[in-house]
Amino acid sequence: MAHTERTYMMLNVRSVSEQEPNPDDLTLRAQIRDAAIARFPHDGFKGTTFRSIATDVGASPGLVVHHFGSKDGLRRVCDQYVIAKLGESKREAMRDGSYGDSGAIATAYQLVAPHLRYLAWTLADGGEASSFIFDQLLEDIIEQLEVGQETGLVNPIDDVRSQAAVLAVMQLGPLVLHDHFSRAMGVDTLSTEGLIASAPHALRLFSGELFNHDVMTEAAKAIDELQPHHEPNDKDVM
Repeated sequence: MAHTERTYMMLNVRSVSEQEPNPDDLTLRAQIRDAAIARFPHDGFKGTTFRSIATDVGASPGLVVHHFGSKDGLRRVCDQYVIAKLGESKREAMRDGSYGDSGAIATAYQLVAPHLRYLAWTLADGGEASSFIFDQLLEDIIEQLEVGQETGLVNPIDDVRSQAAVLAVMQLGPLVLHDHFSRAMGVDTLSTEGLIASAPHALRLFSGELFNHDVMTEAAKAIDELQPHHEPNDKDVM
């Protein structure tokens, strides 16, 4: 697999080396959290009830309240868990090299799909929760890029934050536009099948193979000429 392809996979899937625990081994709190991650995108925030989540895990609504206090509290835990889980797995893949293993990638798509569906829902839902998710994802991508530079997987970047912001928007766009994207592709793009189907096309873009290299070089020069350049002043001279 080419370097640019491995880079794309690293930034978009989780490592198989970090296996999901067996649901039977999860604590009740974790089972409730995972049930909520699946339930919120399906029923919406208002439509999701403690009773429905409790039914999903075979517990009582009172136990859901006991562990999370309120539905807002449960959602915050879900937000933080999804962001941390995706970021942690990507950094792990960068460190151990599993982003380049085809078996790891196939399994990764199966594991990551529920979390991507949750992100798609919360970003489209808008409001403070959406802003929180984006801000947290941005900081996490910044950290991923910094780790990538340390390991040599990512080329040196002058403005890591701006690069991370552009990358975040490119990654999150397909989630926010999931319905339209799925119609165009003819498959649910948040399913394992859909993720695999869209990956080659995304790779072509990320690898720089989509556009003519000479044209892109000229475009880069033109953009560079439009950038504000620092003019020396008296203090600089002194």
